[in-house]
Amino acid sequence: MDGATTVLVTGDAPPASVTTPVTAGRRLRVCAVSFKPCWQDESGRWMSFGGFPFQMGAIASLFDEMTLVIVRVPPRDGGIPLPANARIVPLRSPRGADLRRKVSVAARIPYYVWKIAASAWDADVVHVPLPGDVPLLGMWIALAMRKRVLARYGGSWVANSQSTFMNRVTKGFMRRFAGGRNVMLATGDGVLVPAPDVEWVFSTAIARRELDRNTPHLDRGMSNPPRLVYAGRLSPEKGVAVLIDAMGRLTQEDRVPQPRLTILGDGDERESLEARAIKAGCRERVTFAGQVDREALSSELAVADVCVQPSLTEGFSKAWLDAMAHGLPVLASNVGAAAAVIGTRGERGWLVPPGDTDALARAIRQLLVQPQDWPALRRRCRAYVESRTLEAWAERIGTTCAARWGWTMTDGRLRA
Repeated sequence: MDGATTVLVTGDAPPASVTTPVTAGRRLRVCAVSFKPCWQDESGRWMSFGGFPFQMGAIASLFDEMTLVIVRVPPRDGGIPLPANARIVPLRSPRGADLRRKVSVAARIPYYVWKIAASAWDADVVHVPLPGDVPLLGMWIALAMRKRVLARYGGSWVANSQSTFMNRVTKGFMRRFAGGRNVMLATGDGVLVPAPDVEWVFSTAIARRELDRNTPHLDRGMSNPPRLVYAGRLSPEKGVAVLIDAMGRLTQEDRVPQPRLTILGDGDERESLEARAIKAGCRERVTFAGQVDREALSSELAVADVCVQPSLTEGFSKAWLDAMAHGLPVLASNVGAAAAVIGTRGERGWLVPPGDTDALARAIRQLLVQPQDWPALRRRCRAYVESRTLEAWAERIGTTCAARWGWTMTDGRLRA
């Protein structure tokens, strides 16, 4: 099937406009290809975690039909349902991690190519949330099939110490195929465009109805004892080890109010992080809550004072907006779009260099002991999120695609 490719990069640049002839009145189909681990619960529902199910639901809302190609893993506790109206195509999970995983994917190339190509055959658009080996393969297949490709890079567009060879390869392909029929989006924010014909886009998991239901107490000050919260995966690039070490440093200071830290999320590092908290002498003040759903996440954020996100690399963290929706200022590493989102003068929180334990400990100490206008700070956080919902995110992506392909947006849905 002849088609066009759209590659999206999260941001604020206006989309280019290229008209591609499409048959009028067609029911538009999207095939999304992701490496996100997914599983079936006891009732047979397909589940995943984080913002992925919500963002796939938002992408699905732009089309009449969705096929979702994911990686099957054994059942886990918790999880969030994938879009109920999506046709799920599970792939065998690659074995191992890092280089071993890449070898595993390469060894099964015929299988992955066949499964992805068969799933994308009838699609009008192929959506690939990058980076990741499976979605990168999906982009190559879609380009070879001359499909419209909606590519969205969710990691740090700017190279840093955590960037891998495959990250650079992926961004190189996006730059190469950006423009013309292709829409490329990079997750982030900034005045300068990421690359020619690549555009910025924000990232979120907050639906309008969720934001409207959430009415945080914005007039409150700091709790006693102060309550810190982290939300996200427990993996090395998230920098949680740096946060644990910073908590250990504060334990040694008698004059500083001793905060409590709740860690929301799970991952391969959990066991080592718990051991690290014991070694740092702060285990009794750190709670590992594990994977939580949106309701539990909201409950935890509602009683916290400050959200700490010490990532070593990031594009546009959904956790920043989740926290701000509850009136929580964010103490984060200065990575990705952090400066634009959080501000550099205490507008909605504070920034520290990534991976710097001393700087993070100092920043926590300052916010604990220095006077703050907490109500004003919390109101600025909440106001920032009002225009950055899933609906606004989908609208942004949809209008970008419509302009590029010569389609229209009607009642929140793409029409050819």
